[in-house]
Amino acid sequence: MNTKRLFAGVKVAATAALRAELAAWQQALRGERIRWTRPENLHLTIEFFGATEEGRIPELKAALAQAAAATKTFAIKLGGAGTFGGARSPRVLWLGVESAGLEELHGRVVAALAGIGWNPEAREFAPHLTLGRISRLQDTRRFGEALESRRAGVLPEQPVNELVLFASVTGRYVPVGSWGLGGG
Repeated sequence: MNTKRLFAGVKVAATAALRAELAAWQQALRGERIRWTRPENLHLTIEFFGATEEGRIPELKAALAQAAAATKTFAIKLGGAGTFGGARSPRVLWLGVESAGLEELHGRVVAALAGIGWNPEAREFAPHLTLGRISRLQDTRRFGEALESRRAGVLPEQPVNELVLFASVTGRYVPVGSWGLGGG
């Protein structure tokens, strides 16, 4: 049985403002053991599928196409840094996302997947843009100060006009299919 590690998401453009934000974080946390997200891998995960049998990919694509066609294009606003994991051992550094359209797209994807008997992720949808994955912090105080000082910044809006099925292949996210968002 051949499988691919898949997820549905939307691409996030590595704008000058976003690159500057990422560079500021990298500078503030220089020397820490953080695997920073490469600009070409910036995305927002809508639904994670994990190891998926290749034989199920066509029906998955059909469901995603249906969800995309039923969703209007929208904008996202990135800002408000946070972490996943405990305060003393955070695992992921992220930027928050504001967008009613993203919530709508997620709902349509989940509904379309239910139509093919696919169970959605058990965890609650928590839209975020991963900036980096933290292996280990040497200076939790410095990290906390950086997080507090950069917590409130908001970047310019970005348009979202397509849904993408990605495969995770050796640290890269490779599009397997994409669908333009429709008129709702």
